[in-house]
Amino acid sequence: MAKLRDRYGRFHDVKEQPPGLPVNLDLYAHFYQTNQRYFGSKKISLWRLDNEEHCLVKGFEEIDKSIIVQMSDLLKEAVGQLVNPHPDHMKTVITGVMLASNPLAAELKPIIEKFNYRKVYKIYLYGWAEVRLMVLDLSSRQVLCNPAGKEVKKFYEGLLVGDR
Repeated sequence: MAKLRDRYGRFHDVKEQPPGLPVNLDLYAHFYQTNQRYFGSKKISLWRLDNEEHCLVKGFEEIDKSIIVQMSDLLKEAVGQLVNPHPDHMKTVITGVMLASNPLAAELKPIIEKFNYRKVYKIYLYGWAEVRLMVLDLSSRQVLCNPAGKEVKKFYEGLLVGDR
């Protein structure tokens, strides 16, 4: 957990969890980036795009199907609470990270890999939000993720490599 906090600290703001989430998280990190192009001076903006990521981390002794369903529901609920769509909003990612101390059952792998959730705001004019589900099996040093999580899978695999 401390290693994950240090890694998040490079690009994210590690904060207290936002109010309204029904689960007590072990770690919450927020990333915000805005890109903007000007014409002539900063008074004339041509366009602006905002990107955000909210990382919700929770550790478990054992993970079973019901816990994955609960975490998936939490992440879907977090999209409604944490995403603020507006004309300059491009993308918000809700990353749910589950740390498992004990080995995962083989039957959980397809459930994790098939989970997919994306919400589009005003036919993409106000951007979109998507959910990444990451499960880190600390006993076998394996990272399982849904299709949206594949782009950050190496980041989490790097956390597990150095622990040996």
